Amino acid sequence: MAAAPRRVILKATGAVARRSRAIEWLAQRGAAQAIRVVGGSFDGANEVCRDALRRTAGGASFGWERTTLARSAAQWAAPGLASRGIAPVGRLPLEALAARVVHRMGARAALGRFSEMVDRPGFARAIARSFEELRMGGFSAGDIGDPDLDALLAAFEAELTTAALADRALVFGEAARAVREGAVAAAPLLLVDLALASTLEANLVAALAGASDDVLVTLPTGDTRTLALLQAAIVDAVVQDVAAEGPVASLQNALFSEAAREAATSSGVDIFSAPGESRECVEIARRVQSEAAAGTPFDRIAVVLRAPTAYRAHLVEAFRRADIRVHFSRGTRKPDPVGRAFLSLLACAAEGLSARRFAEYLSLGEVPPRTPSGGPPDATARSQDYVPPDEELAPTVFDQSPSGDDVEEPDEDSDDEALAAGDARGGTLRAPYRWERLLVEAAVIGGLERWRRRLDGYRAQVALELADCKDPDDAKKERLVATVADVDSLKAYALPVLEELERLPREAKWGEWVDRLSELASRTLRRPARVLSLMAELDPMGEVGPVRLDEVRLRLEHRLVELPERPQTRRFGKVFVGSPDEVRGLAFDVVFVPALAERLFPQKIVEDPILSDARRRALPQGSAEDAVRPIARALATSAERAELERLALRLAVGAATRKVVLSYPRVDLDQARPRTPSFYALEALRAVEGKLPSFTELSRRAEQVGGARLGWPAPPSPEDAIDEAEHDLALLEKIFRMPDAETVGMARYLLTANPHLGRALRFRGQRWVRRWSGADGLVEPRPEARAALAKHGFGQRSFSPTALQNYAACPYRFVLQAIHRLSPREEPLPIEELDPLQRGSLLHDVEFELHTELRAAGLLPVTRERLDEADARLRRVVAEVSARYREQLLPAIDRVFDDAVDSLTADVREMLRREADDPRWHPTHFELSFGLSERAGKRDAESVDAPAALDIGLRLRGSIDLVEESSEGTLRATDYKTGKVRAKEGQTVVGGGLTLQPVLYAMALEKLFPGRVVEGGRLYYSTAAAGFYPVWVPLDEGARESAKAVVDTVAKAMEDGFFPAAPAKGECTYCDYRLVCGPYEEQRAPKIKHAEPLLPLKALRGRR
Repeated sequence: MAAAPRRVILKATGAVARRSRAIEWLAQRGAAQAIRVVGGSFDGANEVCRDALRRTAGGASFGWERTTLARSAAQWAAPGLASRGIAPVGRLPLEALAARVVHRMGARAALGRFSEMVDRPGFARAIARSFEELRMGGFSAGDIGDPDLDALLAAFEAELTTAALADRALVFGEAARAVREGAVAAAPLLLVDLALASTLEANLVAALAGASDDVLVTLPTGDTRTLALLQAAIVDAVVQDVAAEGPVASLQNALFSEAAREAATSSGVDIFSAPGESRECVEIARRVQSEAAAGTPFDRIAVVLRAPTAYRAHLVEAFRRADIRVHFSRGTRKPDPVGRAFLSLLACAAEGLSARRFAEYLSLGEVPPRTPSGGPPDATARSQDYVPPDEELAPTVFDQSPSGDDVEEPDEDSDDEALAAGDARGGTLRAPYRWERLLVEAAVIGGLERWRRRLDGYRAQVALELADCKDPDDAKKERLVATVADVDSLKAYALPVLEELERLPREAKWGEWVDRLSELASRTLRRPARVLSLMAELDPMGEVGPVRLDEVRLRLEHRLVELPERPQTRRFGKVFVGSPDEVRGLAFDVVFVPALAERLFPQKIVEDPILSDARRRALPQGSAEDAVRPIARALATSAERAELERLALRLAVGAATRKVVLSYPRVDLDQARPRTPSFYALEALRAVEGKLPSFTELSRRAEQVGGARLGWPAPPSPEDAIDEAEHDLALLEKIFRMPDAETVGMARYLLTANPHLGRALRFRGQRWVRRWSGADGLVEPRPEARAALAKHGFGQRSFSPTALQNYAACPYRFVLQAIHRLSPREEPLPIEELDPLQRGSLLHDVEFELHTELRAAGLLPVTRERLDEADARLRRVVAEVSARYREQLLPAIDRVFDDAVDSLTADVREMLRREADDPRWHPTHFELSFGLSERAGKRDAESVDAPAALDIGLRLRGSIDLVEESSEGTLRATDYKTGKVRAKEGQTVVGGGLTLQPVLYAMALEKLFPGRVVEGGRLYYSTAAAGFYPVWVPLDEGARESAKAVVDTVAKAMEDGFFPAAPAKGECTYCDYRLVCGPYEEQRAPKIKHAEPLLPLKALRGRR
């Protein structure tokens, strides 16, 4: 009998066949023999060894080395590189180095055809990726035949040499040399589903195989590139093919081949579709539950993702709802709040200490715990808080096994407990929300001096209000005390951080950036390890530079925004979720393969934008230097990329032993269009059934099997639900199809199963029935609510005309604004242009200060002779007021702000001219306020703190923009408007309750100046766009009666406690409270609800 070959490459379509041969090979060699097991993934090598040990007597091994090719290369290359003073680096430093090369050559105009791309954010990354592929393929500068690219690669290699850095190519080359020179002990070699993509990887395998006469390689069928490289590296290896067996063998053996045989059924293979990725993941979770109920352990089930970005979040949610434990492999990613918080700080520094960016940092919940001083913690020396780099090519003694064997289960509640024990004041809470509010109220926008000035000014303002609070039991005093403490805690923490951000250099070498950013991370992040690991990865770049902050942000951004999901616990007892390459060497009973739709699986094949396929095919084909044996150099082209996509499907289905479940989303919900199943789904059915179905047939079958519907997110049967929500929806659908007589009380359990659900259902039902209820606003209040509402009656407190106008617009808006005092959240942003409110405030301030100065100088009334002097004072006042607004608003574009100020100046100048042309009226009082004691600084000297008690039963507060006296001694009130003209001269008195200032302010003047005759009030649309249009409202009996009708209507609503969401036409469009009510109130109130309770409101809106 011929001796069995000692050097074998085993090809098999199924993972079981490959694993069985590898396990048998290991068991034959004994647990005490030194054996080197190199896997395509660490888990694959680890589990093959574990299963092999089950066949040994002791169940333990001594000398079995489990590793991956990249880790081994780094380990074996380290001594040689260290002796030459060279440090290995990962992708991030190489991208930074490539960016430095691009920048320097761009400055010398030496980039040639790449000169237009020098400022593109992805260019340096693309260059670094192409350089890695070229160098791993054995090519160097001068081999490409493209002068521009050759020059870039030569400069990159020179930078590597100067900085004494080793990229992946140099590490693999040094490792191969070490193996050839005997620095690595020879041992039997097992390569488990190893993937080779480059010549230098093959060189290392050749060196390993050359040092051992006992080699077994397992390889998935279809990995043609790896097979070609292995055959070149192990020339005397015997290639053996093994066919798959079992329920899914027909799919595994015939996929992308001509071996398919016609079969009646697709045994072991299911395919379904769902309306969108989210529903597809829910259906996967449902089938996982079904498989588990049938006896399949969770750790014998896998979900193989070709498009993890599109599916991860949906899978997390679906498995959470189904209460299924899941193990996400290293290849999936999730948002990283730590990295995003750090990037927000760097953006804050780059944008002039932007308050918005600082608020982003606070909102991400990564503020460190409070220190005794209230400031950020002291920076930790890197030697004390060292975190190793996260790179296979830069291993350290601190690395832990990625297998999860020694990883303890984390305490999922530990972070929540720490959060609950925190204190927001000072920053122990992960998200000190009150600090964000203070940034808005203090108008902090940017710049360190502005931060100090605005926070100090705001604290002084609050302290002044606090000093005015004499009653120790006043609730306002308690709030002000808390606000002062919050400002102090914000200053104690934020200012030192901002000072450190401002001290960051404009440009520096990478070594200085690493040190400074490491210190910043240790002071500003409660979990800085992620950032510190990245800084450790950049350590070897110390002498490279200088680089600017923008370039540093660009290099860090794509690594910090998302976090590769690491296995935090053992995968056993959990459903495995990973990419096709991560199931190399693994086998599962059931494998789910989602996303078999266009552009998802297979993914779109695109050429390298730097090195086209034509250029790749033109590269010289000689063997790589320092190879054990000649291995031809070649780079992948689109044909090989397409082959890799097919291999990904082979790996996914090949990992199954009993069942494969294929699926795809039939709807693209983001773009609201149908999705087409990919031809891979058709190929899978052809492989199983021996005939190729049409797309129509595939879609019909997949939709019938799936049964998921977009409009009703629940299965047909309640028993198949993955959670309570689906169960309830499925039961409701069943009830809807039954006769009414049989459904009475069947869904009543929903009202008691969950108090929140019961309340929501009652609330929704009450809004769509005719009777008014508490679901429609403040309607039918309880005694406690009536007592609280009574404190806001007209006899108890004052109201402004604007508040009363809100009642006519929508009674519920009146409650939310005037009673609850709710307002939209503001953000501390530099403005791009003045909004209508800001322009109105600016106009009011200019008018007030201008007329006050003119009165003090004896220049009132303005006449034609005094216009020049008034205009000069106008320019000075505008300059002073606009400077304050510029300081407060910090406009992003000065020219836009200046144009708005110029336009406003022209409007005021025209108002002065018209004032001079009207000899009958002359101004006497400006910003005459009543009931507004908090406006002590910006009001007329004759203003009063008490509200005006009108004869119609209203205590009115407000500020009259302008009081004028006629030549006959009568008075009138003027209210400036800077928006569109909404009232008409001669047709408006109260404007349906929406225009109250003319009448109410005129009535207030009667109380402020007893014995004086008040003619009326007017609205003055004081802009050129509005044509300086006045709307005069005389204070006659009709006006008084209309004002009393407004007050009586609101008073009756107060008495009845009836403030429904019943908006006037168009009032919901720009309402600040639309999120509270919803989008349908304008349709619901007049069409669904009883009309009788709204008759007083309708009568009010009908008044002119």
